[in-house]
Amino acid sequence: MAEEINFIETDAEQINNQLITDFENALGETLYPADERRIFLQQLAAVIIGLKNDINDSARQNLLKYARGNILDAMGDFYNTPRLPAQKAVVTLRFTLSGAQSVAVTVPKGTRVTPDGEIYFATTADLVIPSGQTTGDVTAESIEAGAKFNGYAPGQIKNIVDPVPYVASVTNIDTSSGGSDTEDDDHYRDRIRQAPESYSTAGPEGAYIYWAKTADANIADISVSSPSPGVVKIVPLMANGEIPSQAILDKVSAIVSAKDKRPLTDNVQVLAPTEVSYNITLTYYIAKERQIEETAIRNAIEGFGGAIDQYKLWQAGKLGRAINPDYLRQLMLNAGAFRIDITSPVYTEINPDQVAKTGTVTVTYGGLI
Repeated sequence: MAEEINFIETDAEQINNQLITDFENALGETLYPADERRIFLQQLAAVIIGLKNDINDSARQNLLKYARGNILDAMGDFYNTPRLPAQKAVVTLRFTLSGAQSVAVTVPKGTRVTPDGEIYFATTADLVIPSGQTTGDVTAESIEAGAKFNGYAPGQIKNIVDPVPYVASVTNIDTSSGGSDTEDDDHYRDRIRQAPESYSTAGPEGAYIYWAKTADANIADISVSSPSPGVVKIVPLMANGEIPSQAILDKVSAIVSAKDKRPLTDNVQVLAPTEVSYNITLTYYIAKERQIEETAIRNAIEGFGGAIDQYKLWQAGKLGRAINPDYLRQLMLNAGAFRIDITSPVYTEINPDQVAKTGTVTVTYGGLI
């Protein structure tokens, strides 16, 4: 790991000792721990340390590695790489009439539906259901932008907020997707770092990665390969190992296939990752001397956000990441396990356009040993 960069000394102990030493040298006497002057200097040192840390942080903001917020935005402007704004999620709704009508029924643009009374979607266009028909499909988008609107499976968005005559029910027929929060600093910093790649058309691998990532702030990883001459295969992976929706794939394709970005001879294919399933089957034990911590350790391993969950997220977080049980063992040991017998998974290499996905999980607690 690269050494941290400091423009000025910020070590609290060193600053405190230096302040007292300088005062003692100037005064010509020793300041003992109970000396009121020493206590005053220690209080003053805290203020100086705070100021030095502020100065150091301000200087660091000139470096891409440390820049954040508005300063990072300004760096992005220099590279013609603005931060990606939040995006609204989209979903397809199917409206069903109470029965066939003799005239066409119109569901107005902006008709709202909700899965739970807190999350709202609105239709993006008028839906006209012709006479004699009972159903019609229309695209809707979330009222607000954000990733929280993603992931509503078919059948979950089914409550009409704005009643429409003759409409008996509504439901989503696909999973809501495409919503994203404003691009976070880490993702944005990575794109700025790749910005020089954009000065070329998207021929080099890095250029394709740069342009593909501009499609959505939730894209976490990109695989670029050429399976045959003239063919470029681009595979995006979303945050937390999610598989991109067709809408995201289409958006990436539109960006990297633009005439001013794609070399004339490149045939670009944008595809979803291939999932490689693995199962988790293991038995773990806790040391007897940690019996008082038994419940806490078990929760740190099996509970929400524990070692098992962390491993599943890590394993699915990058394309081509080998299925590695040693990392699972490391996480469990760090959480407090003493002994671990892992039956599966076993170490398995996967291709750069594949992502590891968890199948069944069988975790057995073997007790204290």
